[in-house]
Amino acid sequence: MIRDTTLAPFSRWTKPFVSEVAVIINLLKDNGYDAVQLAKVTGLQPKNVNAWTARYKNEPDNLSSIPYPCWCFLCALVGKPNIQSNGDVIEVNVRKVLSYFKPTAFRPNDKFLCPTQAQFSDLIDNDNYDSLTTEKLSTVFHWNASNFAHGVANGSLPFLNWSLIVMTMGIDIQKMILKDLEGDVSID
Repeated sequence: MIRDTTLAPFSRWTKPFVSEVAVIINLLKDNGYDAVQLAKVTGLQPKNVNAWTARYKNEPDNLSSIPYPCWCFLCALVGKPNIQSNGDVIEVNVRKVLSYFKPTAFRPNDKFLCPTQAQFSDLIDNDNYDSLTTEKLSTVFHWNASNFAHGVANGSLPFLNWSLIVMTMGIDIQKMILKDLEGDVSID
């Protein structure tokens, strides 16, 4: 069981217990994504996942050390996207947004090619989308704004950050990343 308070925007977020993170990881494992496969398609390192779920069988009520963006990402992979905005998405013309980028920007981590600065400039920090600024996205996901801006400016944004941005526009990152699911995956 995952508490509702962990499925909230950062300002109201309660860190999950190690057992709650383990529920998500185990659900993914039960549907074909062991630690190696999960690391390959998400870029999440097994050592980090292990740290976030440490001792969940013996001490399930310990607070996990999982960062908020990683928690948002894992929740989206198990059918609970956009917890940072109570499930709301940023209204965009998805076809137009997709046209800004090469198809390789919408693949799992192991096949992902980061968009370029020129491609990002059509989406972030311009007049096309008021909600898609480095400041607003950094606040929503509790990112370091200068690191995020640097990644956008250099076309070197981490896969997880890119996936969360894509998710905020209503694109299903579960389908984008977990191409080999063995069944329906949802924590609801």
